[in-house]
Amino acid sequence: MDAYNVPVGPAAARGPRYRFRNPSGPALVAQALIASAAIADIYVILTGGAESPWLKDAVPLPGLLQVACWISFLVWFFRVRCNAEVLATGSHKYTPAFALGAWIIPLAMWWLPRRIMLDIRRAGGLPRDALLINAWWFVWLCDGPLSVAVHLLILHQTDYHNPVDQVISVLDSILAIAVIRRVTADQPAGPLPYFNMT
Repeated sequence: MDAYNVPVGPAAARGPRYRFRNPSGPALVAQALIASAAIADIYVILTGGAESPWLKDAVPLPGLLQVACWISFLVWFFRVRCNAEVLATGSHKYTPAFALGAWIIPLAMWWLPRRIMLDIRRAGGLPRDALLINAWWFVWLCDGPLSVAVHLLILHQTDYHNPVDQVISVLDSILAIAVIRRVTADQPAGPLPYFNMT
């Protein structure tokens, strides 16, 4: 066991339930996949929207990219939430497991993950404005739940490949990458003595 694996400070009193793990790897994967999905959305816009050749395949590439984005984002989100527990022990309302499950709780998924992301952000350093996270969350709502509601209840259709939807999706991707970069930067990647490194 090296010096950085020994729990110190508040973590020593609670026991080494969580260990600090570098979030850079999952952050890089999530950013790369989200950027690829944004490029795919732009390509779909430029090649005819709903008539794009990419959407004619049996398993559309943009759909596969979207699933990969969700999985990689949730892996990163769980990593930084566990790290936040080490950085600010005992200051979080929700456990890391609940933080992950909050994304699928009906209705609560519309605000709980944002609240948890703000807590993770605060655990990484001095509190700063939450404008970026709030902007990302608003655009995510417009791209996800609100978009589905508008299409089903008002437009009575399920075609999400019109230019407005695609542009909102690209903007959401840009803001998601910015949030990942900022939150990851707030969690130092180097072995510092007060972290429980693995």
